[in-house]
Amino acid sequence: MSGTEETRVGGYILKGGTGVYLLLDPETEDPRATIISQGDGTWRARTLDGEAKTYEPPDDVERPEVWVAEQFAPAEGTEDE
Repeated sequence: MSGTEETRVGGYILKGGTGVYLLLDPETEDPRATIISQGDGTWRARTLDGEAKTYEPPDDVERPEVWVAEQFAPAEGTEDE
């Protein structure tokens, strides 16, 4: 599909476009969360178990979907301890 973007964020893959994104497990590509633009400068992120948060990225952020993914799952998928 044209216009689909894929970016690594922490231990996950962020995939989508046009305001709708999935945060995917990099090995299985199973979805871990959805990230959706609400069209008014805010974004909604929700996990499959129902945890949800609304974010308002700063105006100077070039890729707000990546910023939201970093806030929502900043260190998940990495096991340093």
